Amino acid sequence: MFWNTWLDRRVTLSDASTDRDADTGIIRGAEPMSLGPEDQDRAILMVHGFSGSPNNFNDLPGHLAEAGWHVHVMLLPGHGTTPREFETTTAAELEQAVTDELALLRGRFATVVLLGHSMGGALATLAAARNRVEGLILVSPYYAVTHRWYYLLHPETWARLLSPVVRWIYSSPQMQPVNRAEVREQIISYHWIPVRSALTAMELAARARDAETTACVDMPVLLIHSRMDQVTDSRVAESVFNAFPAKEKQAAWLHRSDHIVFWDYEREEVKRQVDSFLHGLLEHHKR
Repeated sequence: MFWNTWLDRRVTLSDASTDRDADTGIIRGAEPMSLGPEDQDRAILMVHGFSGSPNNFNDLPGHLAEAGWHVHVMLLPGHGTTPREFETTTAAELEQAVTDELALLRGRFATVVLLGHSMGGALATLAAARNRVEGLILVSPYYAVTHRWYYLLHPETWARLLSPVVRWIYSSPQMQPVNRAEVREQIISYHWIPVRSALTAMELAARARDAETTACVDMPVLLIHSRMDQVTDSRVAESVFNAFPAKEKQAAWLHRSDHIVFWDYEREEVKRQVDSFLHGLLEHHKR
C-alpha cells in the first residue's frame, strides 16, 4: 500500500536522524539507570510506559536515591532504540523483562517495591500478582484508554480496525501528554508508533485488569492518577484499584496534570505521595 510505504520511509528518515549511542544503539537520554546506595536493604524497580523511556520519570529516581533507596529504572525491550524493534516486541517479552529485573533486585535487597507508569503500571500489576514485592506504586496505570465523545469509536476499537491497513501513527513532541508545554520536547519517547504495538499494550492492560490478576494484589498499594489524564482512564484505574484485596492501599487524585505527571504541574505532589507511602512501608516493616 502506497500510504504505508510512504510512512515507512518517514520512519527510516527519523531513525537515521536520531542521536544514539554507537555501542548500545540506545537513544541518548533514554538509558536505563541505577542510582542510590548498594549497601541498604531496600530497592525500587521503576517501569516506564508505552513507547517511553526512563527519562519519563524526570527527577523522581534521583529524589528517591537521595532518600536512601537503591533505584533501578529499567528500559523495556523494544524501547529507547527504534520503533521497528518496538513493533516486533511481544507482550511476553515485556513481562519477562520486568520479572527478570525484579528477580535481580530480589536477590540483593530485603525490601523491594515496584513502581510502574502507564503501560508500566499494567506490567507492574502483572508482576506483583505473580512475585513477592513489599509494595506496589501505580502512577497513571494503563488499564484502559481515556475515551472522549469526539473519538466516535473507542481508541482501542480504532487500533483494532486500523492495524490491518495502517502500520504507523505519528505523534509530534508537542503532543506529549503533559500540560506544561515548555517541557514537552525534553520527554524522550518514540514519535512514530507502531499500531501493532498498541495491540500488544491492549493485551497487557486486559490481563492486568482481569479478576484473576487483581485477586492476587494483596501487598500495600499506592495509586496516583490525574482526573485530567487524556491517555489512561482514571475511572477504570479506580475500579481496578478497588478490586485489589490489599488491606493497605491509598489513592491520590491529581487535578492539574495530564498523563506524564512526573513532568507536570503536580510533580512535587507526586514526590510527596511516594515519599509518604514508602515511609509508611518502612515503618510497618519495623514493627
